[in-house]
Amino acid sequence: MRFFSVEEASRLVPLLTKTFGRVRPWVERVQKLAEVLDGPEAPPDTLEVRSFREERDELLERIRGELGPLQEMGLEIKGADGLVDFHARRGEEPVYLCWRYGENAVAHWHDLKAGFSGRRPIDSPDDFEPTYLS
Repeated sequence: MRFFSVEEASRLVPLLTKTFGRVRPWVERVQKLAEVLDGPEAPPDTLEVRSFREERDELLERIRGELGPLQEMGLEIKGADGLVDFHARRGEEPVYLCWRYGENAVAHWHDLKAGFSGRRPIDSPDDFEPTYLS
């Protein structure tokens, strides 16, 4: 497992911004299709419904294709609309560095169990050291 420093994580922000800039419209479309297909007033199985399912499945595959390489780099995608965590160590404590689409740098962190609602600003980037484990 790879642990990131604040600097290493922030160097990935341009790539993340570009990737999620492409993916976010697809995510929105999938959500709209899901509302139609899975909603309380879902239409009966028709040619149009099958077309919606095919479009949804194709978009989901495209999203996976874009986000997969990020996951292979050791990033955790917490939201396909642009929420990413990076494994890090704050002293001896494993934590996440946290980035959200639209932010210019990785400037927050949280405990492993706290999630997004527990985000705290990074006071000193030097508190987070990279470590490489096989």
